[in-house]
Amino acid sequence: MRSHRLLSGGGRGRLAAGWHHVPMSGSRQTAVLFALLTAAALAGCTNHPTPTTPPHSADAPSPVTADSTSTPPVRLQPPSEVAGELSRRVLAQNDGHPDNQTVLRRNARAGLEYAVQAACSSTTPGKTLSVEVRSGKPGASDDAMVTTDVPCDGEVTVNGIGDLPAEPIIVDLRGNQSDVLSAYAIVAPADSLPASE
Repeated sequence: MRSHRLLSGGGRGRLAAGWHHVPMSGSRQTAVLFALLTAAALAGCTNHPTPTTPPHSADAPSPVTADSTSTPPVRLQPPSEVAGELSRRVLAQNDGHPDNQTVLRRNARAGLEYAVQAACSSTTPGKTLSVEVRSGKPGASDDAMVTTDVPCDGEVTVNGIGDLPAEPIIVDLRGNQSDVLSAYAIVAPADSLPASE
């Protein structure tokens, strides 16, 4: 729309070059004014909604949440009994209640190298449990012969623990288990398990 200005001069003024004065009645002036105001109000309206968030700059990093980079915890399935397995401890949840098992299979044999296979899954990132190997002989000390850690990231770990006395052996998982979805630990001859660390 072209703008106009009044030039100095007579009482009513005169229009700038290119413009002509058209006399209008009061109602016509009101209608024109209404039309101009309506057009001005609608000029900002489009069929596209205004974005509610500013567009990302090429220099600005995208927001990252923990959920977008981590994987959800999985329910672990312990392997079937392995050759020469001495014992296992399994932690599980059944309808929100602990469903844990300890299984003693046989005594250790002198001269064999043993290892612990373990895995743990938790809802808490960075969580670890402690794996303890102890004597299962009646009246034996509760002190652990071997202790190792297992991260609760759903990955299987195998750690060599050397030879054990020829007696019943118990494996246990220790630590806060309230946020553990599932976990297990197995003691068996090292050559029966995947390659140990």
